[in-house]
Amino acid sequence: IFSSIFFLPLWFLFVLEPDLLPEQLAFIGPNETTNIPIIVQLFLADFGIEFLRMAAVHTPTSLSTAMGLIAAVLIGQIAIDVGLFVPEVILYVAVAGIGNFMTPSYELGIANKMFRLILLALVAIFHVPGYIIGVTLFILFLASIRSLNIPYFWPFLPFSPMAFFKILVRQSVP
Repeated sequence: IFSSIFFLPLWFLFVLEPDLLPEQLAFIGPNETTNIPIIVQLFLADFGIEFLRMAAVHTPTSLSTAMGLIAAVLIGQIAIDVGLFVPEVILYVAVAGIGNFMTPSYELGIANKMFRLILLALVAIFHVPGYIIGVTLFILFLASIRSLNIPYFWPFLPFSPMAFFKILVRQSVP
């Protein structure tokens, strides 16, 4: 879930501000340049993954998953060969997409994707302050949610050591 929300905007921030990276991680940024801005590439690739997912859902055969994977590989490779995307965009969007698909709830995955796109837009407009403010507002929003009159971050906010221990160490139920 962490990679589906924060990984792609953080990489984009490092592309925009390469001086934030230490010398050992200087290889993270894109090695090639294209005529299309990186932010447009990221949004196009993210929407492309969503279109492929919808096509797989609406294909009523057991081959839909295999066809979706083959289509994703072929479309991604052709987009790189044509110069539409740089290879790093495909890699990092794929990692974020896998994190999104590993989210246990479909609705939570969609909410995470929406926040990731908002965070990408904030990073594109405001760079480092946009990332910091976006993540802070996201955490504050989650901390303010109450479900069935219980805080969403309970037992972290308010901190309850015994409840936290019971979550970490589950006891068997007879």
